[in-house]
Amino acid sequence: MINPAEVTNYNRSHNELEEFILFCINVAGKKSSIEAPKLEVFIERAKDITKETSPFNCIRKLIKLGRLQEIMHWAKLSPYQQRYNSYVAVSKIQDLQTVTLNRLLQVAGIGLKTARFFLSHSREDFDEPMLDTHILRFLRDQGYSDAPKSTPTNENTYHYFANIFKSIARQLGKSVTNLDLEIWKKYSGTV
Repeated sequence: MINPAEVTNYNRSHNELEEFILFCINVAGKKSSIEAPKLEVFIERAKDITKETSPFNCIRKLIKLGRLQEIMHWAKLSPYQQRYNSYVAVSKIQDLQTVTLNRLLQVAGIGLKTARFFLSHSREDFDEPMLDTHILRFLRDQGYSDAPKSTPTNENTYHYFANIFKSIARQLGKSVTNLDLEIWKKYSGTV
């Protein structure tokens, strides 16, 4: 199971990367501590039914069996249709170790924040911020009162605040990923 408080791992196996991208999809707009156990239950059930070890192979096999939606409902992976569409689309990606930001953005249900979250916590050389409510609140607390309360959907606005956050991380001598995790733990009450 993915530990929401310790998501950074640059040495994930193929199967672990598949589980992690599913985790990233599931936690978008939701509480990670609630969604992580649901994903674990889904994957274990899918493995039992399909006899596959790879989460993506499980998904592909469940699609062929016509049971993917059933198992997603059983594991309470809502919103069901959105998650179903995302799972079907993401399971078509062949190599998550080399997948690009642009390729991830082509997957239904994966936006800038989710794509960057996945890449930041699975690739050491990817150092771009994921503008979630915690980062935006941090920016407002730092005096950027015009920082939105929710993740900007306008790409220019997103990049503007992402660059501010990168600048703050550099000033503090930290990677974007490490500062992001510190802020998430502080503002989410995890620490």
